[in-house]
Amino acid sequence: MAQAVGASIEEHLGRAFSRRISLSLACGEPGQVRADPRALRRILSNLLTNALTYTAEGGIVRADVRFEEGAGVVTLSDSGAGFSPCETKRLGRPSERFDRAGTVTGAGLGLAIAMELARRMGGAMRLAAESGHGASMELRLPRL
Repeated sequence: MAQAVGASIEEHLGRAFSRRISLSLACGEPGQVRADPRALRRILSNLLTNALTYTAEGGIVRADVRFEEGAGVVTLSDSGAGFSPCETKRLGRPSERFDRAGTVTGAGLGLAIAMELARRMGGAMRLAAESGHGASMELRLPRL
C-alpha cells in the first residue's frame, strides 16, 4: 500500500512543485491490502488531484499509511479550503462540484469514482474537514 501511495505522489510532484505545494509521504508503514492495483491507483490519483486543486499555492499535502487490525489506512491531509458541513453531506455524489475562488474544478466525478471503487473492494472512505482549515480524507481497505 505504501508503495502505491509513494508512486502516486511521485506522479503528482510536478504539479505540486509548480504551485509550491509541499507534497510528501510522511509515514509509509509497509503492508498489503486486498485491492485491485489499477483501482487503488485511480483512487489515489483522484484524491491527490483534488487535494492539489483545493490547496493554495505554498500549502501542504501529506499522506500517511498505517495498518490497523484488519485494515490498511491511507490518510491524505491538506491545508486547503476544507468543506462546510453542508458540502460534507454532499461529498461523493456524481457531478457534485465545490467551486472555490482561484481554482478550476472538473466535472465533479473524481471523488464519486474513488468512493465507489473503494466500496467495491470492500473498503470505505471518510472525510474530516472544517471550512477554511483543510481536509483529511481517509481510505480504508481490507488487509491481506
